[in-house]
Amino acid sequence: MIVVVAIVGILGMLAVPTISNVWDSSHKAAAQRNAQNIACISSELASMGVAHVLPDSLGGVEATARLLREGVTVNRGIFSGQLITIRGISDDEITKASEYLEIVYDLNEIRLVYLGPTEV
Repeated sequence: MIVVVAIVGILGMLAVPTISNVWDSSHKAAAQRNAQNIACISSELASMGVAHVLPDSLGGVEATARLLREGVTVNRGIFSGQLITIRGISDDEITKASEYLEIVYDLNEIRLVYLGPTEV
């Protein structure tokens, strides 16, 4: 009986780091997925000519993502009057996703872009 308990204890000790790694990987994947969604919405708004990116002095990436969560109203074009939002994302998720985003200042538009997992 003591041998069985010892074996179970050893297996438990070996499993904890593996489970922890899986947990960390799933949180990282969720942050990357959220960042991709935020960048996609930002790109769509930028292509419609909707100003929505806040400069670094006003909070930058995180503030812009929070603004997108609350909603941005399109002011022209076929989507005029529509509220574009990102639903179901918490402040903590925005903070983690912001590690994978940056503001890009193009000639015609300003938007958030996804950096990808290897560039962070």
